[in-house]
Amino acid sequence: MMAAARGLVERGRRAAAGAARGAALALLTALAGLSAGAPARADLSDDAARVARMWSLSGARVARLPPFFIEHGRVRVVAVDPPPAGVSGAAGAAGPKAEECLTVVFLAPRTVEFTLEPDSFAGEPSALEGLVHRLRGPDPEDERRIHSVAGAAAILRCGAAREGLRRVAVEVLSTRGAFDVVVAASSGPPERLESILPERVSGPIAPRGDPGRPAEPGPLDARVARAARRARAEGAPRVAPIDMRASSVGTGQFSVKLSEGCHRLDLMAEVPGVAVRRATDLDAEAREAGTGRLLGRDRSDAPDTRLDFCLGEPGVVEVPFLGAAGPVKVVLSDAQWPMPPHVPGHFGARARGNLAFALQRRRAPAPRAQAIVEAVGAQGDTLVPVQVEPGRCYFAAAALVRGEMRALRISVELGDRAARDDAGEHGEGAGVAFCSEIEESAAVRVSARGGSPVWVLSVWPMD
Repeated sequence: MMAAARGLVERGRRAAAGAARGAALALLTALAGLSAGAPARADLSDDAARVARMWSLSGARVARLPPFFIEHGRVRVVAVDPPPAGVSGAAGAAGPKAEECLTVVFLAPRTVEFTLEPDSFAGEPSALEGLVHRLRGPDPEDERRIHSVAGAAAILRCGAAREGLRRVAVEVLSTRGAFDVVVAASSGPPERLESILPERVSGPIAPRGDPGRPAEPGPLDARVARAARRARAEGAPRVAPIDMRASSVGTGQFSVKLSEGCHRLDLMAEVPGVAVRRATDLDAEAREAGTGRLLGRDRSDAPDTRLDFCLGEPGVVEVPFLGAAGPVKVVLSDAQWPMPPHVPGHFGARARGNLAFALQRRRAPAPRAQAIVEAVGAQGDTLVPVQVEPGRCYFAAAALVRGEMRALRISVELGDRAARDDAGEHGEGAGVAFCSEIEESAAVRVSARGGSPVWVLSVWPMD
């Protein structure tokens, strides 16, 4: 009897424990279902949907373009069309009106940095909206680019200026990025992005800290030898150093006769052995003797200076410098590369040197055949169609022939792919490589701004 009673008690305990475990499992399952039903975080598509929904509720016609992906260094040209009537927004909305506004927003992950360049009217600055603002100074070469903030950038155009948003070039500055695009047509500016996506608003910029004293550059002989090894590793057949003594205030000027071809001038100053001394921070520039034309300039915060340029014919180059730590030894190391073959000389020595520099700057191999296209242009934007062979690569270079250049850009479009290059500050040559997949024609566009500039374009087939 006692044994039977104990068995009944044990079975009761096991049943109660099993019921408790079942209730706990049911509770955990319910909690898991609740957590699965709610999104853990908003993704890129959710942000785009939120923007489209909020703009639609305000009565705008809204459309979302197909998402796309871009690798670093590639440019994607996106065609932007106004949303047709009835896409979203107020029911029965009419078609596009002459006075209405068009807004396009590009959304990427918050860590992605990119730029937008609308196909604006000539000389018209881009309008900025919402999170869009410039991260760099008023560089004339960059006056039409719009930089992203926290992975978002938007452009607003109203009235006739909407035509400038027909095409927008997107360039990724980060490693890569996926994009969602929302387009809205409205009677006025829609709700600002910063109120729709407050999590993408960046805070105040922290003040710049004190980096401390400049790093010691090390012994002069070791730096000269290192510069020579670096140049020879990059294919320079000849490196010729010369030296002089700087003035008591650390200034001086070299005057050197250089051969035709491409040159890299490394300027390095000796560091005094005394404990108390001025920091070594050389700044220098190279100018063509006689004309004073600027060939290169380096004003970076570094102990040594590097100047790269190409000469279309032999000439004398003057190299003034400053920033040495007193009357010390200064060495100019001239690394020389020969003039690439098939760079035309019939446009003059200046154009020849600038075309060679476009190849050297982009580390392009020397052309092995004559250019298939040569063209001459002037101030403004010029479109040059080029016939290409499917499956072959090319290099296009634009170079100043005469005049003064403020900004020079070359871009190539093949289908929905594009590539471009800017000559940079005081640059007189720009080049870009491109390959045809199935296309039989490419559109090469050269944009030149300055004082009566005349430029030449050459397109070479590359192996």
